[in-house]
Order: sequence, then C-alpha cells, then structure tokens
Amino acid sequence: MARTHEPYPPRDPGSAHPVRTAAVIIYATFLLLIVTIPQSMTNWLRDMNENPVQQVLLRVAEGVQSASQRTGLDVPYRWMRARFLAVTGKEED
Repeated sequence: MARTHEPYPPRDPGSAHPVRTAAVIIYATFLLLIVTIPQSMTNWLRDMNENPVQQVLLRVAEGVQSASQRTGLDVPYRWMRARFLAVTGKEED
C-alpha cells in the first residue's frame, strides 16, 4: 500500500528549527552561568586531573572569572552567597 501524503508537512524555509532553538537556549544559559558564577567553572576545572587541555581551560576560566569580577557581573551571586552563609551560619570554605 503506497502512502499518498507526507507524514509531516514541509517546513517553511524561514521557520525556526526546534532543535536549533533548544541548543541556542541551552548554550546561552551555560554562558550566562559561566559569566555570572565564574568560580564554579574554575573550581570544577581545579578538581579535574591535570592535563594540558585542563590547564588551558583553567587559564581561560580564570580569565573569565577575573573579567566577571572586574565588571561586577558576579555581584548578585556574591551577595546571595553571603546572605545564604549568614542565614545558615556556615563559613566560607
């Protein structure tokens, strides 16, 4: 029995692609987190076993952390972390 119709209608050339849209949202979220909470990336890289790639990425992450601190992009995170530590009675590591 032959099919007489397509299972899905053809996509308009200018329409959004759901996978591409999802990828853009995910990577933009990662970028936002790396810029606003940069010490998370440097801490994660410091915990990894040393190798040449890790060392290069660590230098890049430290540069991003330094730029984020100089521009004040991490101020909301630092403020909220200080509040959290004060409320819970914990101390900075």
